[in-house]
Amino acid sequence: MEEQVLQQIDFTARSLEPEYYRCTFKGCNFSDMRLGSHTFEECRFQQCNLSLVTMNRTAWQGVKFEECKMTGISFADCNKFSLSLEFERCILHYALFAGLGLQGTRFTDCELCEADFSGANLSRASFSGCDLLRAVFHRTNLEKADFFTARNYLIDPTVNKLRKARFSAGGLEGLLYAFGIEIV
Repeated sequence: MEEQVLQQIDFTARSLEPEYYRCTFKGCNFSDMRLGSHTFEECRFQQCNLSLVTMNRTAWQGVKFEECKMTGISFADCNKFSLSLEFERCILHYALFAGLGLQGTRFTDCELCEADFSGANLSRASFSGCDLLRAVFHRTNLEKADFFTARNYLIDPTVNKLRKARFSAGGLEGLLYAFGIEIV
């Protein structure tokens, strides 16, 4: 399917096409779905519910999510070839990004509470205005990542790559917690 606008569709009760190119999904419901080998290329998802979606080889190429609810979504099993995502004002609590190549990914004003980025490559990623309360960063490449306006992160510099990552002076506490240092 190409260049279509799909609005207010409950895809949990309707089957998906195998491929979508330059389509916009507005207010659609995908919650609890198990996506198979679908391809979404240069698509936009606006105000959609993708909570608890699991993916088996689903391809996401140049996809932007805006104001979507994505609680518990798992990107771990998606097709990693040409993976390219962007998130703006999304709720991504408990989202799973473990082991993915997400270089340059932009997260803007998102809630990423308890999201798991273990083993991911987030070099040059941006977390502008994001809440990272209890998000997991373990053996994560965060080189040149931008956390300047992010908040509530706890990142252990001894187990993550942080070379040239950007943090505000007010966020240093989130980097020093692993050392037991008290900042007053």
